[in-house]
Amino acid sequence: MDYSDAYGDCDDTIDAHVCANCDDFEIEHGRIRRGAWVHEDAYDPIMEDPTDATKWQDQIDLALVVILPELRGTYDGGTPKLGTGFGDRKEKYLGSDFKANIIDPIYKDNWPHYRSLVGKTNWHFAYLTETQVRITGVPVTIAPKDPIAENLDDEVTWQSDISWFEYFPPQPFDAPMEIFTCAD
Repeated sequence: MDYSDAYGDCDDTIDAHVCANCDDFEIEHGRIRRGAWVHEDAYDPIMEDPTDATKWQDQIDLALVVILPELRGTYDGGTPKLGTGFGDRKEKYLGSDFKANIIDPIYKDNWPHYRSLVGKTNWHFAYLTETQVRITGVPVTIAPKDPIAENLDDEVTWQSDISWFEYFPPQPFDAPMEIFTCAD
């Protein structure tokens, strides 16, 4: 019996770390600025090359991707879930619970959109920071809400709590920015 089958990957090597003295790199700035709902049937075609605008557009044309061109939001980076270890290991890593929160300023006109998301279990979430897109590896749970504050100057917006569980955080890719804009 191969122990890696029973206990996971036993290879203890890790990839090299990139440092500022070794390579040029660019800093990515924060805030979820744009997003998309990616149907599970569109996930594999897009993940063949998430930087390819044509792959995204093909899935948009099939109504399997819905673009959210102007958002404000956060992503928590994940909360590790640990299980009971064996032997001398007290615990083992099982994956992480991830959460994102997005705010959409278009309130009344997007009521049908957010209503249609409730209870859906087959949509991945793609979210963009400054220039990079990340796509959840699993479908997400979407909980839209429309809180109204007492302050007369506060805007009424859609807020969606998005949650999922997976082993790794979503990988960043260079975003095809022309896809994540308002359609004319």
